Amino acid sequence: MIHLVIREPIAYQRTLCRALDQHYRGDFLAWFAIGGESDFDARDQFQRRFLRETGFAKLFGALRADGKPVVILGGWSSQLAYKTLLITSALRVPTLIWADHPHPRERSLIFKKLRLIYLRFFSRRAVAFLACGAPTVEHLATLGIPRAKIFNLPYWVEVPTDWSAPTGVSEENPASKPLRLLAIGRLVSMKGFDVAIRAVELANQSADRRVAELSIIGDGPELESLKQLVDSPGVGSSVTFKGRLDNSVVCEHLREADAVIVPSTFEPYGVVVLEALAHGRPVLASDQVIAALDRADESGAIRLHRVSDVNQLAAQIKMLTDDRTDLHEASDAARKIGELWKPERAAQMLQGILNERLGREITSVDHDPEELYQPNVQPTSNAS
Repeated sequence: MIHLVIREPIAYQRTLCRALDQHYRGDFLAWFAIGGESDFDARDQFQRRFLRETGFAKLFGALRADGKPVVILGGWSSQLAYKTLLITSALRVPTLIWADHPHPRERSLIFKKLRLIYLRFFSRRAVAFLACGAPTVEHLATLGIPRAKIFNLPYWVEVPTDWSAPTGVSEENPASKPLRLLAIGRLVSMKGFDVAIRAVELANQSADRRVAELSIIGDGPELESLKQLVDSPGVGSSVTFKGRLDNSVVCEHLREADAVIVPSTFEPYGVVVLEALAHGRPVLASDQVIAALDRADESGAIRLHRVSDVNQLAAQIKMLTDDRTDLHEASDAARKIGELWKPERAAQMLQGILNERLGREITSVDHDPEELYQPNVQPTSNAS
């Protein structure tokens, strides 16, 4: 059985859970550090447990009772990771580490050396590292993790069956309509929303008319400072704040938008890029957004700008406003990328990794799943 141990049941994590549960026909169990049943909807039929309710003793008992368990652990440097690794090491359960890109912060020389020692020791214990994106694969290799153990397994989002190009493209004289831009995320300085606001202002000023509008979805500590920026002369009418919205409502805004801006100073991955592509919306992202770097294919669907470069982002906005045929082609290219990365592919990729690293399929468990939570069950042999 696959045991996925992660922090919280946010939308894209639940998407992966559904895909794995369907592929392995129920031989899948998700363990969440936080959250509760109110975080799920009718589509989420997979087995799940909440560690803050069950405690780690239940995880220990479940792994001990499972004939051939495999653990996928989200991250390596948290209390969740440390406790889980202690259990999987004691039981000799094959463990795969699912990690996004480490933040490129400055670290002391001593910290760097200790980190390398830890990761090299840790890499001997882990069956594989599942890196979120090709750039993360390369980065983990520089940290001393054997390349043979590193595989690309990014985040996943649902790809809607129906989609349409931006509506302004097919309307009569579409260039007269402002480009509808969308930015999504927590309002913190690292997200770079001030860059997006300034770029929209600059694009409008250079055209001497309003050629672009920006809607910002999210909430956070930077809200007031961003509103003050918007209150500057010539900006306010072009930028609106939508607040924090449910994922389903966010998808509605994606369908209504022409393009999505992701101007972060750094994104360990960036699920909003995947959501934009799935809805056929081109992405204007900084060159520090890992998902954008991972998905960029020179088709025009993803256009990178230097981090914090307002002028370059404004020029990209102006290009899309001036050439709506370009916008239409970028939209088609975005959807094609999205269709290449449907959630079902995640399970296929994971099974390929398990075949290579463990040499076996995940097969059905012959006992009632509830028996997996009895800590007094006698241990069975585990693959190592």
